[in-house]
Amino acid sequence: MKKWILLVALIICTLSRTQSFAQSSDVETLEKGIYLVVGSFQNKGNALRFRNKLIDEKKAANISFSDKTSFYYVHIKIFSSVEEAILAVKTTRESTSYTDAWVLAYSPDSGLTAISSIPENETPPVKEPNDNAEDVEVSADAAIVSPAILSSDAPKRDIEPKEVEIKKYSPELFITEKKQYKIIFNTFNIITLSKVTGSVKIVDPDRLKLVRSVRAHEVAYVNEPHNQSNSVQFIAEIFGYKKAQHDLKLDEEMTEDTKAFLKVEGDTLVVDFPLKRYEKGDVAIMYNVFFYKDAAIMKPESQFELSSLLELLQEKSGYNIQISGHTNGNAGGKIIEIDSEVPEYFSLSQATKEKNGSAKKLSLKRAEIIQKYLLNNGIAAARMQVKGFGGKMPIYDKFDRLASKNVRVEIEILQ
Repeated sequence: MKKWILLVALIICTLSRTQSFAQSSDVETLEKGIYLVVGSFQNKGNALRFRNKLIDEKKAANISFSDKTSFYYVHIKIFSSVEEAILAVKTTRESTSYTDAWVLAYSPDSGLTAISSIPENETPPVKEPNDNAEDVEVSADAAIVSPAILSSDAPKRDIEPKEVEIKKYSPELFITEKKQYKIIFNTFNIITLSKVTGSVKIVDPDRLKLVRSVRAHEVAYVNEPHNQSNSVQFIAEIFGYKKAQHDLKLDEEMTEDTKAFLKVEGDTLVVDFPLKRYEKGDVAIMYNVFFYKDAAIMKPESQFELSSLLELLQEKSGYNIQISGHTNGNAGGKIIEIDSEVPEYFSLSQATKEKNGSAKKLSLKRAEIIQKYLLNNGIAAARMQVKGFGGKMPIYDKFDRLASKNVRVEIEILQ
């Protein structure tokens, strides 16, 4: 009898928690108020996941949707005055991991205003609470920026020169004194929404020239292109994911196309890269896997890309792959291999053996050492094929200045 009582109690508890979660997933319409915002999203699912993360951290978080901006705002508090909200944002930034928290003030009459920065040298006074949310006065030191924020067509108010009430995206608001744009490239897995680490290339499309590569998820200062079209290309080509590209004219207002991937957090432009995994038939080159000369032993800097391959196979348990090794030319020579049951994949300071062999055999041994790395990390042998092609399939002529790229390993998704 006691077992039945416990079972019923457990079912009731589970249903109660499910109902509670269902209620907590509701999205409200943005109403008049002053909000402490910790995240803004165009995708409802992303907003819900972020809000649930906050709830797991024991924070009272809610989501409000604005039909003016088509954004979902995740906020943790509502205030009656901007000064009070600024104090709370400062505390939030200093005492939590949400260092991009900002204030969103909204009323049907005056539209939406974003306050992203905190005055550094003065503490704003806290006014007594009032119900007049549209009576917003902000310190002149507070920067107000965001292309995700649109105000109504209400008449302009007399405000301090450093305050800007944004009616539409104005690129000049995001450019520094050095004529640079402060940008973060947000690369993430489109299915799991997890962060993907890697680099993003900045390309001048007029000159067909790589300007530089920058790390994703870190602040990058991007120069104005100074080309005829005043445009740049951002390319995310991260191993394990399909290539993704955005073209952007930095001096033009946002369009429906750019709104799909461009947003603002505080005073920073954020370029979203939702990345898709490889599919059957895709072939990826492991350009960042390097081998010691004449050796089937990898250099330490190869670990990141190998980890990416392992992560791909762990995430996609139905994928089978072919690992293909290639060399620059077909000349034979010595081959250095690991002579150990527990190899150090990234070091020459271990037991090795040396013998002569063809370029094809060297390329096969290099493919096999990657296979062995994956085997020792839990990937079944049946999911992998290995081949060595030597110098039969070059990308460049073997005397080209880029001929070193012929020495490579390719991964083909078979299933």
